[in-house]
Amino acid sequence: MAYSNGPVDPGLEELVCEIQGLMWDEVGIVRDGARLKRAIEHLEKLAPRVARPKTRRSYEASNIHTAGLLIARSALAREESRGAHYRTDFPAHDDKKFLKHSVVKGGSIWFA
Repeated sequence: MAYSNGPVDPGLEELVCEIQGLMWDEVGIVRDGARLKRAIEHLEKLAPRVARPKTRRSYEASNIHTAGLLIARSALAREESRGAHYRTDFPAHDDKKFLKHSVVKGGSIWFA
């Protein structure tokens, strides 16, 4: 089934801006657990608005939403600071636990 670019949906553009603003404000380079949890909750509430995309832009919005959730959930799981990921509530490296890659499958995140 082919999907068209379709008409521009102003509500969709507002949603994309909301997700981008949320990611900048709550999941930026300097992070903490409370803000990450708020961002995840907010993104989860937005999920119905990106369900069942029909146009190219709605697929893009869905992908932006998915990427935001993956980033926020992974950042919450990584309880350390490393590189461009800085947690004010976990400022030190923890090589023993986290000198690994984040692996996401379904709702689970682990380090391998």
